[in-house]
Amino acid sequence: MMLNGVRASANNYLIKQLPKATAFLNKKLEIVHASDKWIAYFEFSDRNVTGKNLNQFFENTDRKWQKVLKECLKGKTSEVGIQNYIDKDQNEKWFEWINIPWYDELENVIGVIIQTEDITQRVLNELKLEKLEALFDEKAEIAKIGTWEYDAVKDNLIWCNMTKTIHEVPIDFVPSIDTAINFYKNGYSRNTISMAIDNAMREGTPWKEKLQLNTAKGNEIWIISAGRPLFKNGKFIGLLGSFQDINDQVTAEIKTRENERLLKTLIDNLPLNVFIKDLESRKVLVNKSEIDFCGVKDESEIIGKNDFEFYDFKTASSFRKDDLEVMKLQKPVLNKEDVSIKNDGTVTTFLTSKIPLLNENNEVEGLIGMSIDISEKRKAQKDLEEKERNFRSIFNSSYQFTGILSVDGTFIEINDTALDFADLKTDDVIGKKFWDAYWWPVPDFIKDGLKQIVQAAAKGQFMRSEIMVLDKNKEQVPVDFSLKPIYNEANKVVSLLAEGRMITEMVASREKLKESEQKFRTLYELSPVSYFLYDFETEEILDFNPAFMATTGYDKNNIAEIKCYDLLANKSERIKNEITHELESHGTFGPIEEKYVRKDGSHCPVIINKSLIVGKKERKLVWAIVQDISESEKKKRQIREEQELLRTLIDNLPLRIFIKDIESRKVLVNKAEGDFMGVDSPKELLGKNDFEFYDKEYAQIAREEDLQVMNSLKPILAKEKIILKKDGTASNFLVSKIPLKGEDGRVNGLVGIGLDISDIKQKEEELRGLINVTSLQNKKLINFAHIVSHNLRSHTANFSMLLEFLANERDDSEKQNIMKMLVEASDNLLETLDNLNEVMTISSNVNIKKTPVNLKAKIDRAEKNLSAFLKNNKATLINTIQDNVIIPVVPTYIDSILMNFITNAVKYKSSKRNPIIKLSAQRSKGYTILSIEDNGLGIDLKRYGDKLFGMYKTFHNNDDARGIGLYITKNQIEAMNGKIVVQSEVNKGSIFNIYFNENN
Repeated sequence: MMLNGVRASANNYLIKQLPKATAFLNKKLEIVHASDKWIAYFEFSDRNVTGKNLNQFFENTDRKWQKVLKECLKGKTSEVGIQNYIDKDQNEKWFEWINIPWYDELENVIGVIIQTEDITQRVLNELKLEKLEALFDEKAEIAKIGTWEYDAVKDNLIWCNMTKTIHEVPIDFVPSIDTAINFYKNGYSRNTISMAIDNAMREGTPWKEKLQLNTAKGNEIWIISAGRPLFKNGKFIGLLGSFQDINDQVTAEIKTRENERLLKTLIDNLPLNVFIKDLESRKVLVNKSEIDFCGVKDESEIIGKNDFEFYDFKTASSFRKDDLEVMKLQKPVLNKEDVSIKNDGTVTTFLTSKIPLLNENNEVEGLIGMSIDISEKRKAQKDLEEKERNFRSIFNSSYQFTGILSVDGTFIEINDTALDFADLKTDDVIGKKFWDAYWWPVPDFIKDGLKQIVQAAAKGQFMRSEIMVLDKNKEQVPVDFSLKPIYNEANKVVSLLAEGRMITEMVASREKLKESEQKFRTLYELSPVSYFLYDFETEEILDFNPAFMATTGYDKNNIAEIKCYDLLANKSERIKNEITHELESHGTFGPIEEKYVRKDGSHCPVIINKSLIVGKKERKLVWAIVQDISESEKKKRQIREEQELLRTLIDNLPLRIFIKDIESRKVLVNKAEGDFMGVDSPKELLGKNDFEFYDKEYAQIAREEDLQVMNSLKPILAKEKIILKKDGTASNFLVSKIPLKGEDGRVNGLVGIGLDISDIKQKEEELRGLINVTSLQNKKLINFAHIVSHNLRSHTANFSMLLEFLANERDDSEKQNIMKMLVEASDNLLETLDNLNEVMTISSNVNIKKTPVNLKAKIDRAEKNLSAFLKNNKATLINTIQDNVIIPVVPTYIDSILMNFITNAVKYKSSKRNPIIKLSAQRSKGYTILSIEDNGLGIDLKRYGDKLFGMYKTFHNNDDARGIGLYITKNQIEAMNGKIVVQSEVNKGSIFNIYFNENN
């Protein structure tokens, strides 16, 4: 009991860790086991699922799934199915399921195993793709746009359905390049498309041309033909393009031009400015008066242009607004007074009428405009309006917030800049007090301060300060605010001018500058690198940081004793002149490695950089940056020593060791790696990648592994791999790959380690084969033991009961009867022992040797041996197997197999017809399949399928049926590494497909 409990617990633990979402159900469809992934997938972690029926969790399962579950309980494995469900958040999800029968150790079905996989995203993507395809087809049909593609390799031209519709050809029409070109109208169109295709193929030039086409039905239409070439690895492979039917547009254009000519004659003689505009307010027709007014010589300088090219933006915008209103409402505007300001500054006042222009379908195509000059009449009024407009334009276009207040602080005027800033309208401000405006923070002390500022300005003081205001999102914005008094001719303050300028960037820059100064000072003071400032002309050291004092030993008390070049150990004039020349020519010098002389006379190695700057009064100054590299030099020596030690170590390890850069090129390898790769020196591998030593498929896999390690920063440890070199040599390795990071934390390669386990794998395969054979024999032995125990127990009980009857019986005749029964029981026992002995012989023969035999010859021999039996039962045997079919088998087994199946086909014949036995053979995936088909009674596989090959299992009422033949036959086939598959239908017959393994 303890052992069984431990095993069940271990099994349950293994099930919980299954990598796929899996549940085990008993015959009542109650959940017995469930993997953690299955529970998490369906969000059942807060519920106890064990012992609950599946329908409690999936209430809306479809009938197909329910049917499949029932079929599984009968031993039938299902195909893949799809099911949807609603999760806790009421989202619809989809999962893919597969159900398989759950067997116990006696091969009895005890439940169902369900495995599921989330396919929600795949389903959503498929739906999205269907919608996009439908939308594309709809757009193409509306726009009359078709596509085509030419495969130059296969010389194959494909038209979509819309392209065929445009050409008016049947849907099954198969085009070619020549037939496609011949559809174009002879002359310009055909020549143009021919040249376009030729240029695309030779020079890679795309095209888009407006051409004429003669359709298959003889119609001449206008189309736009577009195409571009396709190249692969610099080689031309085909063309891709589109067709668009634009015949309706072109026809409409021609008709419009004819109407324009008629209209032109009329309007050119009118004493009015007359024009026609399209839907975009572009002029498509003008009369002579309009041409003269616009100051051009010819109508071509106006046609196709809009008012924005002749008038200022505001005027043109007003005209465009009027145009849109006329065309949208389809109502004319009559005698509206407009002022036109041309780009040259000319101002004209007009009475303008605009009438919507409708086509024959009563659709708006534009408008007709007429205007009369009334400039003289409005001149005086216009001068006044101009002054007002100028003031308003200046007032509102100012980038500053501007307002005019009465002396008591009431708003009289406010510009658009201020209104836009606070997202207000004029009525929200005009007539209200200055301190009650939206943009001031709420506290009373702020309002009191503003009142005091207004009172002071009203007395003639100019007030200015930096304050915070609120924008339309109530975010605080810094503003430079001023309030100026405005005087009349009597020098009395009559109003106040309030102005404000946003200074957000200035304040931010000021703070950033302050922060930068603080950072620089902190860096300067705390930096481990020496900084000092000196005069370029005098070489006097003016300033230095603490790191300079630590490096040189000089401080403020003794720095005056030296000049900057006194610090150099090498005081040659060449060095000094070189530094001076570089600073004067380029403004910078360095880096250069030199030695400095400390105050105590000792030397230290340093790296020097210098920058020339110009200070106040054009004084030349030099910033010098000096890095003490004493420790760095010491560490370099240590690193070199450590590298030599590490190299000695890795070259003597029995492992393959290599380092790769981010391009998977080897930058370091040990001796073992060089030996494995078969090179004379490991240096021959440096700078090369796996593609130069392995086949392309393996090298690509290795590269993808390298990228995975370097991108995820997760190592691959002890991964078993089979490495196949280009010379065909294969080796088993345990490979580890570890990301190699630099000092900046970024990956710059990886470290690889490989251990050759080829010998270990060989031993492992031998052991696994032995275990498999032992396991199979053990299973058969257990099954055989159960059968022996059951059968012998039955015979023993029968003997015991008959002997007891014999001992108690006094009648001699009855004793004779009992003795006869004992003899029959003894014969049955002997027959059982013979059967068990034969089965035992087959099962214990592990390493049987198979011999190639001619299958047809074996069948002919079996037919000859059974000729009398077949004749007596009027049986016909049809053998369609060829003479050259050779199979590796145990000869005695194949004889027994053929005898069993042929005699069974006759024994279980139908009383309604004479028996016919057909034998055929075929090869498939390493097997020769012998099919034996009969027209006998057949077997109910749904009822007896799982017991068909059981010992002493019979399915008909024949007196001579023992139920041992099929059991022995199945054991013989499996002993030769084969298998048997049955198809049968009651009262129609059976087909036994016997798979003979072609491997010895």
